[in-house]
Amino acid sequence: MPSLLERIEANAEARLTLPAGRKPTEELARYRNFLKVESHRLRILHRAGGGGREVCSARSAIQDLLLQYILQATRLATPALAESNLPPLAIVAIGGYGRGELNPHSDIDFMFLHNGELVTGGRPKPTMSAIVDGLLYPLWDIGLKVGHSVRSIADCIHVANTDMQSKTSLIEARLITGNSELFKIFQKQLVDKCVTGHEGEYLEMRVKDQAARHAKYGNSATMQEPNIKNGCGGLRDFQNMIWMTFFKYRTRTTAEMVKQELVSASEARQLDAAYDYLLRARNELHYHTERAVDVLSKSVQPAVANQLGYKNPSPSKRLEAFMGDFYSHSRNIYLLTRTVEQRLALRPKPKLLPGFRRLLPFGKEKEPVVDGFKFIDGEIHTAVPRVFRDKPERLMRVFLYAQQRGLKLHPDLAQVIRQEKQLVDKAFRLNEHVRATFLEILNSRGNVARILRAMHEVDFLGRYIPEFGRLTSLVQHEFYHQYTTDEHTLVCLEKLDAVWDAQQPPFSNYAQMFREVERPFVLYLALLLHDAGKADHTGKHSEVGGVLAQRVAKRLALDGATTHNLRLLIENHLVMATTSQRRDLEDENVVRPFATLMQSPENLRMLTLHTLADSLGTSDQLWNSFKDSLLLTLFRKTYDVLVSGTMFVRAEKRERELLEEEIAENLPRTFGEDELHAHFEHLPARYFQLHNAKEIAADLSLTHRFMHLQITEEDQALEPVIAWHNERDRGYTTLKICTWDRLGLFSKITGSLSAAGINILSSQSFTRTDGIAIDTFYVADAQGGSLVTREERERFEEILLQVLTLQTVDLPALIAKQRTAVTRYQSLEGERIPTQIAIDNHSSSTRTIIEVETEDRIGLLYALAQVFAELELNIAVAKILTERGAAVDTFYVTDILGKKIEDAPMLKLTERRLREAVAALDAPRQEK
Repeated sequence: MPSLLERIEANAEARLTLPAGRKPTEELARYRNFLKVESHRLRILHRAGGGGREVCSARSAIQDLLLQYILQATRLATPALAESNLPPLAIVAIGGYGRGELNPHSDIDFMFLHNGELVTGGRPKPTMSAIVDGLLYPLWDIGLKVGHSVRSIADCIHVANTDMQSKTSLIEARLITGNSELFKIFQKQLVDKCVTGHEGEYLEMRVKDQAARHAKYGNSATMQEPNIKNGCGGLRDFQNMIWMTFFKYRTRTTAEMVKQELVSASEARQLDAAYDYLLRARNELHYHTERAVDVLSKSVQPAVANQLGYKNPSPSKRLEAFMGDFYSHSRNIYLLTRTVEQRLALRPKPKLLPGFRRLLPFGKEKEPVVDGFKFIDGEIHTAVPRVFRDKPERLMRVFLYAQQRGLKLHPDLAQVIRQEKQLVDKAFRLNEHVRATFLEILNSRGNVARILRAMHEVDFLGRYIPEFGRLTSLVQHEFYHQYTTDEHTLVCLEKLDAVWDAQQPPFSNYAQMFREVERPFVLYLALLLHDAGKADHTGKHSEVGGVLAQRVAKRLALDGATTHNLRLLIENHLVMATTSQRRDLEDENVVRPFATLMQSPENLRMLTLHTLADSLGTSDQLWNSFKDSLLLTLFRKTYDVLVSGTMFVRAEKRERELLEEEIAENLPRTFGEDELHAHFEHLPARYFQLHNAKEIAADLSLTHRFMHLQITEEDQALEPVIAWHNERDRGYTTLKICTWDRLGLFSKITGSLSAAGINILSSQSFTRTDGIAIDTFYVADAQGGSLVTREERERFEEILLQVLTLQTVDLPALIAKQRTAVTRYQSLEGERIPTQIAIDNHSSSTRTIIEVETEDRIGLLYALAQVFAELELNIAVAKILTERGAAVDTFYVTDILGKKIEDAPMLKLTERRLREAVAALDAPRQEK
């Protein structure tokens, strides 16, 4: 099958060969038809998924053939232009055409390169004029945009050394047709006289040009309306990298850059993929607009996304997917080209970077005035002296302009705003125009935090929202907070913004959810006000915040339903984190009340996003993949209840029968039916609610191995069967242990884990009625929080085997060896995290919930579990969390008969013993 280029060449030969005696100007329809047919075929290729470079290269080949055949026909129709009579001449493509990268409506730039014999006194001889006119007129007549020049090699060297853009264009020159020897001489002299010895000068100018271009187009690779060609991370960044590396190392491709170790092979693949994607996007933009356009404006993004193969029926989802990919590729170009600059040891001089465009002629005079402002070099400037006094509403609108255009406030403008902040009075706060602008700013999901921070930095935000203003520099006393209250709030807003165009977890896990939020301004406003109640120092900031939110909502003229939802989010902004991390999410009595509290899927989405942003904005170390999975689990289960009334309890008898049948079909022959049936008979219904067929089969295999030991290896009857599995996608290791249940088993296991340097994230414990315990622990390396190492596994198994086989093991001593000299929590002036114990007999219908919050120590969980064992209390579920040096551990416990603990003296004794166990851990430290 012929290649694309072979097919184009064959079609050109068939269509563009003129009859004898015909001139090109007499066959314009032939040329138009060739271009129309081939352009249509390229469009079909593009829409079928053709790569950006593939389509651009093919279009360049089409133009090459057109020029070659027109020039050939011109010579045949003009005897004086016979090849034998002509001095050396070459037709040379330059610029983007020289690179072989023509987008559908890109300009076609080429050069008539001669050796000087065809020009006299700077003017072309008749022969040269005939060639130039014979080629250009047909091109113009058929509607092509052609840029051309007539130059000798000396001319090229002169212009290259006087203009950087011309030099750049010429080093990409490519021979279309004509004298190849002349072209080779041109290439060699260009390098010898315009590149060699000019490297430093050129690189400096290129960096200078790039800095100015970045400043002009927003200094961001994720602009809402990106310029595909000139924006940060755009095509020009990639080309700029190629040009600079050519001057430094004479490389022309990423493959050659790999050989020079400027980029790795994987980086080269990323660069090439990104560049191809952006070329493809630009191709579609040209096809869609039917003209040369570089700005991917919001108005065309949905159509471009659709034609590029993003077919989601929802326009918002389709657009998010497309722009997500676009930003991913443009960021790759932006970051990797900067890496190349570092490897080239390029450091832009400070004097070349700021406001470079303003140094050019006509810089400011050409900028239009909008509502009293000018937009220059990515910054907003005042255009009239009394811009705010004449119209105070501009104090809010200037931030809207900054948001919509991706601009920053010029320092002079920021100073004016600070000076005029007294204009933000009661009348200003109640102004309906100001109100509308503020809500519009809040409603631009993914682009809010930067503007609110800018407002805060000029003391405007606190003046307009005094409830937030009271948080300025307010210190938070909670141990896990990393920032002052106002900074925490702004960081939370930034974290929420990060969800919108997220490519990596944890943010990407919530991108779809964020897209489905119907009124983003409610969520942003809730985040802005969620800690406003802390300024009252009552200890009930959520409730106080709800009252303050109602006050703000009244000023903003929000309706009753919106105000209710706003208050709901603020008054319950801690509930979802607490529920997901400290409660048994498989308990119907946990999820259903939470669903009732949420009232609607929209509230649930917003609170989930609020919880994520609040957690990530509290501390860099607070969030992890385990907490992420818990939050998403609670969201999904609650969502099911809200939208469909899904019950969490299966139709037990029938469901278990079907489950047992499914497992029986896939079990090895070594398993008997009685063994399978016993597994189902001996375990509680909740076990089958939590596990699918695959997981049950794995547990059954574990018990089968354990029972095999009891029958064949009597001396190993007390030994457990252990299974490990690294959950890399979740960031933890799963540990399963099957053994005989016995008093203190949880304590022995947790103690062995601590002694081996393994941290417990969570656990599930089930005991069959025949006494076989199946315990699951979600664990990680205690030092780095990563997956458990082989050495740690082996150490744990060795210790646990000794403990369970009744060998003498001093667990406290082994645990003490794992203790670090300094805890991760650093107190201020002797401040310690106080121990708090809460007992809850209401949230669960079958178990007593005991919560212990204290300073984290190695061996803490073992000490707590020892207390339960000594009091003969069974731990059904343990929720283990560690946050910035604080342990927040929740235990679902029952008495020896499997019932809740409702005896008041027993509850008091349990609390006292737990406090004593925690205090005992500090005894050695205090003695020192």
